[in-house]
Amino acid sequence: MSRTTFTATGADGTVYRRTSENRKYTHCVAIHFKSRDYPERPEWNRGPFTKTEWAGARHLAEKNASSWRGKPHVETVEILEASQLT
Repeated sequence: MSRTTFTATGADGTVYRRTSENRKYTHCVAIHFKSRDYPERPEWNRGPFTKTEWAGARHLAEKNASSWRGKPHVETVEILEASQLT
């Protein structure tokens, strides 16, 4: 079985990729986190970063996104349409 590559492009032009052998993805949820500062442990400091979750249907992507919205460490949540490359 061959691997299929899926891509989604965010509002800032960032391209997110995922490959799969047996799943079809239609949407990507990009969760943008704020930077975190730990004054007592500087080695734990972390700049802003993004995590992605992939879904096979729009309603599943909405469900994933709604679970992240409103959390204090989350800056924004995007739902992106995915396209299949191969």
